[in-house]
Amino acid sequence: MKNNKLNWFQNVEHRAHPHPGLNWLTTTLSVPDVAKAIDFYTGVLEMVNISELEDEKTGDLLFARIRYRGNNFVLNKENWDFKAVAPVTSGNVPSFVFYLYVDDVKALIEEIKKEKEAEIISVPEMQFWGDLKARIKDPFGYIWDLAEKV
Repeated sequence: MKNNKLNWFQNVEHRAHPHPGLNWLTTTLSVPDVAKAIDFYTGVLEMVNISELEDEKTGDLLFARIRYRGNNFVLNKENWDFKAVAPVTSGNVPSFVFYLYVDDVKALIEEIKKEKEAEIISVPEMQFWGDLKARIKDPFGYIWDLAEKV
């Protein structure tokens, strides 16, 4: 494998989105229960709930927009907007991992251990690039690397 020694931070573009509150990329997660997902992501990962959409017939939540430090995520009820289900429903391991910087990865992992809402895959360990990183699987089957720059 060739390492061309590019600096990851030379390519950073600092252009604000023309619509305040939005950014250039929003990730959609399909979940079986949007309300439960809001509780987990806002309660455990300290994301902020921005908006919700209820099914007019059932009152079930179909959609929510949440935000983490300026990054937007959409939570869609499985098969609502498009044919997609959460990894926990399909039984498939996701082919991607979210890398989320947090203020205190050790404290967050301890909180997750107490709450038992997510599976801890690996405890915080120092990485050669200078991050203290742990890995969890959330209740919906998505994998998150929780990291802190040391």
